[in-house]
Amino acid sequence: MNIVQLNEFEKARTGVTRQEAVGLLRECREVAFCRLSAAMTRMLAKVDDTLFEWAEKSQQKPDQNLYFDAMRAVRLKRASMEIAFKTQLVEGFNREIRKESDSSSESLLAEQMTLVDDDGLEEGLAVENMVNKVEVECKQELHHLNRRVGVLLNDPDLTRAKNPIGPEIICGAFREACADLDSGIKVKLIVMKLFDRHVVDEEIKSLYHEINRLLIDRGILSDLRYDVKRVPGNAKGPNTPDADSEEGDEDLYATLQKLMLRGAPAGGMASAAVIGTLVGQLTQLQQGRADAAGGSLATLDQNALTSGTVNIIHDIKTSGAMGDLGATDGMVIDVIAMLFDYVFDDVDIPPTMKALIGRLQIPMLKVGMLDKTFFSRRSHPARKLLNALAHASVGWNARTDQALHDKIASVVQRVLDGFEQDIELFSVLIDEFEAFLAAEKERAAHREEQSAGLVRGTERLRLAKQRVRIEVERRNRGMLPTFARHFLVSYWQNLLLVTFVKEGEDSVAWKRSLTAMDNLVWSLQPKATVLERDRLVKLLPSLLRVLRDGMQLISMRDADFQSFLGQLAECHAGIVNAVPRSGHAANDADEVPIMAAHPLAYAGGDEPVVEDKAIMTATIHQLVVSGDLQAEETAIEDDETPFDEIEDEYLVQARDLKQGGWVEFNQEDGTAVRAKLTWVSPVTGVYLFTNRQGLKTADKTLQGLAAELRNGTARLLDDAPLFERAVSSVIDGLRKTGTSN
Repeated sequence: MNIVQLNEFEKARTGVTRQEAVGLLRECREVAFCRLSAAMTRMLAKVDDTLFEWAEKSQQKPDQNLYFDAMRAVRLKRASMEIAFKTQLVEGFNREIRKESDSSSESLLAEQMTLVDDDGLEEGLAVENMVNKVEVECKQELHHLNRRVGVLLNDPDLTRAKNPIGPEIICGAFREACADLDSGIKVKLIVMKLFDRHVVDEEIKSLYHEINRLLIDRGILSDLRYDVKRVPGNAKGPNTPDADSEEGDEDLYATLQKLMLRGAPAGGMASAAVIGTLVGQLTQLQQGRADAAGGSLATLDQNALTSGTVNIIHDIKTSGAMGDLGATDGMVIDVIAMLFDYVFDDVDIPPTMKALIGRLQIPMLKVGMLDKTFFSRRSHPARKLLNALAHASVGWNARTDQALHDKIASVVQRVLDGFEQDIELFSVLIDEFEAFLAAEKERAAHREEQSAGLVRGTERLRLAKQRVRIEVERRNRGMLPTFARHFLVSYWQNLLLVTFVKEGEDSVAWKRSLTAMDNLVWSLQPKATVLERDRLVKLLPSLLRVLRDGMQLISMRDADFQSFLGQLAECHAGIVNAVPRSGHAANDADEVPIMAAHPLAYAGGDEPVVEDKAIMTATIHQLVVSGDLQAEETAIEDDETPFDEIEDEYLVQARDLKQGGWVEFNQEDGTAVRAKLTWVSPVTGVYLFTNRQGLKTADKTLQGLAAELRNGTARLLDDAPLFERAVSSVIDGLRKTGTSN
């Protein structure tokens, strides 16, 4: 496993000798090899359980067979797949560090493209999707790792080779490991999906973080910083700073100066006296006294000042009142104006709440003029307050959330009334507002748990239905009389459902009910020998007793049960009397029909069936009331809408949605409801959405959520810190403008 052919590398490296680079590359390879090999082993150990679970959930027999085929294929090839994966990891690593130019790799790729068949294209697409996902989800870690590995390879931009521990190498190694699976492309794609879930999702990001940390500790580009820029559609990507962390604060003020003052004369700072005068005038405007502000500010529209729906900063600038400011301080006005342009364009903040936040334009302008750290310090109290108000507003619903509206309105009014120059007011207000949110969150937590309990109950019932249906269908495939099929599907299936939910699949009652169903099915099959006939006769008393007990439990109508017993007796009599008696001396019992031989066997005896009650619904409702089952719906039929499994950007968005993320759902009546992802079922992956009060708004499957995102009836909301999003957008716009000029 030694790295070879490193002699070609130039000795001149950025602070790294050739021998040091070789040693560090070897360390990186060993970390990746150990972590990924262990992850592969864990993934293969989970294959049986995962595929069996998928097979049980599937209602389509071809899909069930496909999952079972995949189980068998992996069992047979597990050892060879592990060896092949490890081998390909090392070979892929060594192959990339040997490359002297990219011409050979391009020709190889072209050759491979001409030889790929349809199955190969599907495999390639699956690998490409995994690679793309890693590049998006691990963007910052991978960006830093590429830079550091580039230094070690004396190829800073990786123009000659790929990152030897990049996602293409890792996912390609697994593709090669699957080459020995001979069960067809569908099985390979299923196994690749498992690798995506259990290795790509669970391992690679932390692996890249560990290797980055190793290289930082060794002094390889330890001061790397990530560019501050807005990535469309990535609400909480690596470019969006954490509002609660000081680590990695960017000097946004310096960046803005550089971008906005290109070509402007040096200097341009206003005096403290000028700033003080302007802040005083702005305070008059802020408090609704435009006439007292004097000068050109007195002509500003009072309604525009108080509505919060108009960008009043633009009007202030064009009024000429800021004429005494130099270029540097004048830049603050432009930045605040652009920041609130972003706020007013932000579709993720409801219009009502946007109008409240919009009333903070003048106070935020004053803060920016008084304290330039407003732009570069994430913990700045005014910045934190703005972010907190916007974040809370994202989940606001007009019908249910008056308390939040009133609280934000109160905070805004206190700023307007009380803020002159003392920024400490924002510290007081952010503490109070966060305490308010914490109290609301605590109240909502109990309701969220109740909502999750309801979904767990519904899910438990759904899984029970699926399991029961599978058990009944297995017994109902052979030649059975119509009345018996009807009994199993309409009555015994209900009994199994109650037993499974209340007692569990490990209980004696569940096993007894399955055995009774097996015995019933067997008793209705033709008997070829006297021994089989005798076994049937002996079996009948206990079988009928179990059937009677079961039907009592679910309150089957007495008339229906007696009708079933009559048909069962007639069928059994025909089976017994049809057994040939050659080689066996006939006796009285052989000549007597089974009904006469057992006069009480099919009658109710002294254990009468309970009279008519609500058969299934009442029984399930009793379980709900008793606490054995918590469910909102109790129908025996499945009511889950099936969705096609489409692997596209919308499925990726749904899969990547984190708990606490907000989604806007469009209702059938045309209204929109906002809800956050509160809980994800560890069993079925069902997503539970609740409102800010913790009450259930919706529950969706992964495919169902993806389908709604796809057809536009659902939309992900960006609840990343507002200030960071706005300033990043401003910087992006300035950079593009500078590039085009």
